[in-house]
Amino acid sequence: MIYTSKLHLLFEDTIFKIELDAIGPILRLTWQQHPSSEDYRRGYRQAILLALEHKAKYWLTDSRMLPYLHMTDQHWMYTKMRPLLKGGKLQKMAIVMQPETLMMTDINPIMDQASPNQKREKLINMEFFLDLESAKLWLLNE
Repeated sequence: MIYTSKLHLLFEDTIFKIELDAIGPILRLTWQQHPSSEDYRRGYRQAILLALEHKAKYWLTDSRMLPYLHMTDQHWMYTKMRPLLKGGKLQKMAIVMQPETLMMTDINPIMDQASPNQKREKLINMEFFLDLESAKLWLLNE
């Protein structure tokens, strides 16, 4: 599959930018520098509003500029994204990270807390990637 991006800038400041790709449509949140906790939450809030406004089916976050992310911010993001993904407003979410950041990411909030003998299942359709192209291909693969 050849992926040709058609990005439209919706918002930008020094911390993050939000774009809409007409293909999908995919809402794309790109961190341009490491945000404070307040800026991280502001970025996700703004992106959520724009995703709803533009009826985005897919979400792509480029977090490669974040060397780490506090657990409280990770859990906050999962809490905010879960209703969007479970409610069918968004079908899939992909997050691109540096390998070191991915190793420190807590994926437990997106997994069902099954008993030890049961297979754990995902609560929301979210995946983590190390590169943008793999993330885009996964998002658009029905």
